[in-house]
Order: sequence, then structure tokens, then C-alpha cells
Amino acid sequence: MKSSTAERLKQVPERHLIVGVDPHKKKHAAVVMMQNAQVLGKRKFDNTFGGFESLVSWAQEQVRATGSQGVMFAIEAGGHYWRNLAYYLDGRDIGLRLVNPFTLKRRREGDDINRRKNDYRDAEMAADLLRTGKFVDTRLPYGAWAELRATHSAYRRMVKESSRMGNTLKALLDGVFPEFADIFKNPCGKTALAVLSLGASPTAVAALKATAFVELVRKKFNGRGLAVRKLKEVHRLAGISAGIREGAESVAREVSFLVQRLQLVVMQMEQQVIHLRQLVDAIPEGRPLLSIPGIGYITVAGLLAELGSLRGYQNSKQLVKMAGTNPTEEASAGKSGSHTPMSKKGRAGLRWVLWSAAANLIRVNEDFRCWARVRRERAAHAHPLHRREVMGAVCNRLLRLAYALVNHGECYRCPTAEVAI
Repeated sequence: MKSSTAERLKQVPERHLIVGVDPHKKKHAAVVMMQNAQVLGKRKFDNTFGGFESLVSWAQEQVRATGSQGVMFAIEAGGHYWRNLAYYLDGRDIGLRLVNPFTLKRRREGDDINRRKNDYRDAEMAADLLRTGKFVDTRLPYGAWAELRATHSAYRRMVKESSRMGNTLKALLDGVFPEFADIFKNPCGKTALAVLSLGASPTAVAALKATAFVELVRKKFNGRGLAVRKLKEVHRLAGISAGIREGAESVAREVSFLVQRLQLVVMQMEQQVIHLRQLVDAIPEGRPLLSIPGIGYITVAGLLAELGSLRGYQNSKQLVKMAGTNPTEEASAGKSGSHTPMSKKGRAGLRWVLWSAAANLIRVNEDFRCWARVRRERAAHAHPLHRREVMGAVCNRLLRLAYALVNHGECYRCPTAEVAI
């Protein structure tokens, strides 16, 4: 059987020193180690260009003093403080590999019974993990790939921010005007936001004439068609609302402020979507993925931002492992659960993209819908999949399909019913 650890050990050149780094905001801790696990020295350096220069100079001095042939860095990839040093080293063709912080923590706790922990100990464990082949294959994004990852990360933060503000908006309306949700199922719609942007409490709305209220909303409205019938219903219910009247004016004002921020975030999200479309079109790997029915620009941007170039992977199993959607056995004392969960030992952002894509593929893609239905409805002796297991299987199938399309340079062709099953 092919050993992934043995393959990774081949990436560590012989007679090279290993420098483990524990990154922090102000100062990084570094420990230099030989491949026989002997620690030669330790020091801290600033998270600045001058500090990086001093680190490399110190490492080169250790190389000359020991007669080694070179140096390789092992950096704990916790937080975001490692990125500056990683790009600095990669730009100077100095070998580096990233170490999973969870793996480092478990390794440190297993080695030290007294749970000793400090910056130098973490740096030493990072070097030891590189020495034993327990590191992550590292490829830093450049050019359009780096722009795509940064833009998609910003887009995801905006989505979370808009969801948070939408939930806050619903909570405020439940107190001051609970009937509003019966009329507008989505309070973040254009007509609903135009009403809420007025900053008027239900009492103030009821004091206006219906025609005057509609005209005020029309001035705030920015869309295709104004739902006049719903506005009249809002005006009618405002006079008999069960909402709390005490402090309603202040709450209504806060709602109007919240609507302004929400509209700004939505506008920025639209601009990010335009930029994501441009970046996906500029990357050759985007065209084969866009040919899959049910997959749009946002999904393709998320896949490529999280995975990078699909041509850099040896097989599709690596994509599944990167996402953490691989089925994982849970058994003890001869007993196991009725369902097989995901490992979730991968990128949460990638799983977020895949789960949304899987739901849409089952809804609009006939090939994926038939494939999922067969696995969900097969006989009991064939182990039918639970609904969530089907979603995970669709995520993995999408990853395998994406890998095949990109590496063969082909567009999607819907298979026949027999092949699909």
C-alpha cells in the first residue's frame, strides 16, 4: 500500500536543518533542529521584514556551523500570523511546510505528561512534525488565485454579516410590529426594506392615510414593482397591532438605521459578485466547472478559492479529504452507529460551499437527482443512505466530477440514465 507519510518524508531533503516556528502577532518563536531530533538553538524574532531577515541569517549561520546542506521551515498554521513569514520565505525559494495546529496540540499533549506548553515548545513540536512527515503539503496562492481567495473570503464575511443583521431585524419587529412578518415573509425584501427605512412606528403609520403611506414608501422604493396591496395591509394592521408601544419610536429608528447598513452590505455583495465572475472567467479551470447544470459563478469561485488549482492534486480523494466530507467509521466494542458521519477534518468553508451546491444540484440537475434517489431508496440489504448521508455523497461526487473535468479539459455531458445509476 502506498504510504502518504513516506511520500511526504521524501520532501524533506537529507542533511537539512529544520526550523520550527510558532507565529504570533508581535514576535515569533523559532527552534532549529537536526534530523536526529537534536535541538541546536532557539530564539524569538519580530514579525517584521527586519525580523524575517534576522531569522534567515541565524538559520544560515546554523547551517554553516553544522556543515548542513540547507534549511527547511515548519510553521504552525494557527490564526493568520503565519502568512507574512510564509510568503517571505516562499518568495526567496526557501523550503517551508505548514503544520496543522490540531495535530501539533495532540502531539504535544501525548509527549508531555505534565502538559507543558510555551512558545518554544510549540516551535519544537512543529519542527519534529516536519521531521516525521506529519505536515501539510503547502502551496501558497499567487496572482488571480490569491485575488479569488481574498475576494471570496470577503464575500463570505458579508453574507454572514447580512444574515446577522437580518436576524436582528426580525427580532426587533417581533417586539414592535409582529404582524409585519405575516405580510412580508422576507423582511429583507425590497418592498419590506422600503417600509422599514421610513423609521415610523406602527402608531405613526396608522396616523397616516393609506394613500399618503404608499407614496412615502414609493419614494424609498428601489425595484421593479411595488407591492401596493401588501402596503395597504400593513397600514390596516398597524392600527390594531399587538406590538409594544412603549419605546416603539426608538425601536423604529433603530430599525431604519439597521436597514441602511443592510442595504449597504447588499450593495457591496453585488460588487463582490461582479468581481468574482471576472476572476472565474480569467481562470481556465472555471469554464469546465461552469458547464455543470446547477453550478453557478459563486459556487465555482468558492471551490477554486478553497481548493486552488485542481491540477495540483494527485487524485480526487485528496479533494474529499481537503473538504472533510469523507465518511468516517465510528465503532467501539463491536457496536457502531446507524449512520456514517463526515470526518469534518478539513476546510469548513469548503464544506459550506459544497453543501449549498449539493442542495441545488439535487433540485435542478436530473443526473444528480436520479443518482441521489437511487442511493436513498435502495433495498435494506444494500444499506440505503440517510438524507444527510446522501448530501455528503453528492458533495463527494461533485468533487470527483470537478477533478475529472478540469484534468481532462472537458465540459460536462449529462450521462444516460443507465450510466447515471
